[in-house]
Amino acid sequence: MVIKTVINPSYEWREDGKKLGISHRELEVFALLSEGHDNKEIAQILNIQYQSVKNHLYSLSKKLKAINVAQATVILQFKNMIRLEYPTLPENYQKQFTNENMIENMKKQLEENNGNLNKKEKIKLRKFLVDHELYGQMYEDRMKELRESEKDKS
Repeated sequence: MVIKTVINPSYEWREDGKKLGISHRELEVFALLSEGHDNKEIAQILNIQYQSVKNHLYSLSKKLKAINVAQATVILQFKNMIRLEYPTLPENYQKQFTNENMIENMKKQLEENNGNLNKKEKIKLRKFLVDHELYGQMYEDRMKELRESEKDKS
């Protein structure tokens, strides 16, 4: 399956984009990386130095507080800075890969007790979602409740 990473033109005007200070070049480099190009190919495509590619990726990961490309992809996608397109999939399958559907799937994983995620993995996923403001105010309020109840137990 081929995935196409598209930079949303409005990212520069969004509060998330302004707050993080992400440049268009950083997003260009990231888009090519997420499509499967290596650093050397990206440098050739964008006509920049190899070290510049590495610098842009490092800077972007620091701004996003992402530990890998997968996390950076999730953060950028949920902040509507990039959009992933799946041109080789039939249209009815493409609808399954919307931000809303992915967030709902993550919520279900956190709420289910069927063993897909252990307690440590759930805590890590919750922290990731809250830290990157991907879960919304309702979830942050719930997390505050849980933290307070844990303090009461101590």
